[in-house]
Amino acid sequence: MKKLLALFMVMALVASCGSSKKETAPKVDDTLKTQPDYKLLETSTGKSTRPEWVLEPSKGDKSKERKKNRYFVNESEHSSKRLAVRSAEARATARIAQEIAQFMKNTFAEATQGGEGEDVTEYMQEQLAQEAQTFIVGARVIKTYWEKRRYLEAMGAEEDKTVYTAYALVKIGKKALEKAVRRSRAKLLGDIAPEVKQKTDKILKDVDKAFTDLESPVAVKDIDSEE
Repeated sequence: MKKLLALFMVMALVASCGSSKKETAPKVDDTLKTQPDYKLLETSTGKSTRPEWVLEPSKGDKSKERKKNRYFVNESEHSSKRLAVRSAEARATARIAQEIAQFMKNTFAEATQGGEGEDVTEYMQEQLAQEAQTFIVGARVIKTYWEKRRYLEAMGAEEDKTVYTAYALVKIGKKALEKAVRRSRAKLLGDIAPEVKQKTDKILKDVDKAFTDLESPVAVKDIDSEE
């Protein structure tokens, strides 16, 4: 009987250890499964790792004013380093308007469950981002970063080529951003059909504050990528 009891205790101990190992097993990072199809030749920082702000824009500003601003990032690629950087700067500023339009579209689609006001969501997707860009005032580039890459067919690239990939970080004051969103909303309400204007106005009533309070970038969908 004692031997049988001891055997049960050993089995329980082994099972306990096994379950403990399962709980503490590290999670697999899916991003590591994708291997780059290029060799990194040079970077603006001299380091092989990208700055944190490329993925988390707000981390690019260490000043005490960080809570009063929102941050946006975009990238560009060109055979010329100068043109890659300048294009990234322009795209980062344009990104603000793109995120405004996308956020308004998302807010409207969630409220209507994507089943009403198709003309409104189409307008937001195709035109509002361009029009909202005229309302962006006070945005400025605070950081840039570039990589010189050598793409190789042997590594899976479409062709052998050397290019610069640049990233730019833009910041804009929250008050200026709220004003830009309000003006974008007013522009939208002035251009849509009267029968959906009242409903749209109600849904987007506080969209300026909601967008400004976001901490993470809005995922912007390309028109061509949507089904």
